[in-house]
Amino acid sequence: MNRRRFIGALGAGCGGLCVCRHPATRAADYFVERWSWAMGQPVHVMAFATSEAEGLDACSAALAELRRIEGRLSLFDDASDLCELNRHAGRGAMRVDRDLLAVLRLAGAFRHASGGCFDAAVEPLMRVWGFHRPRTREPAPAEIAEAREAVATAVVELAGEAARLPNSHTQLDLGGIGVGYGIDRALAVLAARGIRRAFVDVSGDCGALGAPPGEPGWRVGVADPTRPGRIVAATHLRDAALATSANTMSVVRFGRSVRGHVINPATGWPAHALVQATVVARMAVAADAFSTGMLVSGREPLGALQVITVARAAPAPAPARGRAPAGPPSTSRWTAPGKSR
Repeated sequence: MNRRRFIGALGAGCGGLCVCRHPATRAADYFVERWSWAMGQPVHVMAFATSEAEGLDACSAALAELRRIEGRLSLFDDASDLCELNRHAGRGAMRVDRDLLAVLRLAGAFRHASGGCFDAAVEPLMRVWGFHRPRTREPAPAEIAEAREAVATAVVELAGEAARLPNSHTQLDLGGIGVGYGIDRALAVLAARGIRRAFVDVSGDCGALGAPPGEPGWRVGVADPTRPGRIVAATHLRDAALATSANTMSVVRFGRSVRGHVINPATGWPAHALVQATVVARMAVAADAFSTGMLVSGREPLGALQVITVARAAPAPAPARGRAPAGPPSTSRWTAPGKSR
């Protein structure tokens, strides 16, 4: 899930993102913040509360919620609900936790909306490129073609509280949506405790409740991936979320070749439509999925509140020799009662 560290800001902060600190303007505006680690990434939670104790307790509850979601969705914890579902691929349906079920439904909807540019069934391609299992050589065209076929023919069936992966080769990776879902859940926990002004940052993906006193929103800046220490744009978040995708940070290296971790499901190769895509949306889970799909397609997603992109100065160089052909259209399906994706 450690996908992005691209948010810079105007102040002091954590994980590549910072937000201008605002002194309390009333007795009821106690500013508190907590730094910690969750979902495999640094986390920074800030809130205004009626007392320091209330604020710290609320921040602790938000961090606990992030860790709980991590336990459901992590691909790197064999005990997670997601890993258990992947192990059941090719077998019967299994009952799944409500959070995993909710994320699977959302993943199917975002896959449909993006025309397949966002696809949670991309794990075989992530694995073949060495992001899940280290390898010393770039994958051969036949390996990429086989993994691409597994992604293109993936089927996810959802019925009631059960999920089923009928094809044994289907494997899911929720790294492009799980952090956003976790941020939404953490914000919901803060709101349930009466917190109306808060900010949650998970290594650059972030969500906001309300705004600091006297401000239009939580001001953040999007870092320039080509000029360290500079930003390409700044924006204010108020009851909204922001996520950034790029293929410049989480990479694998094969000799002189550097390959980014966001894979185009259609080609099987790392995405290169844009250098970086930042999306502001009403929900963090949407911003997360939208930014991934936009990095693949280069197109602004329907439903985004704002997009900030860094385009390539010139067409990306052709992949190394032996690139696999595009192949047939995807037949991937995500189904639920009365619906077909």
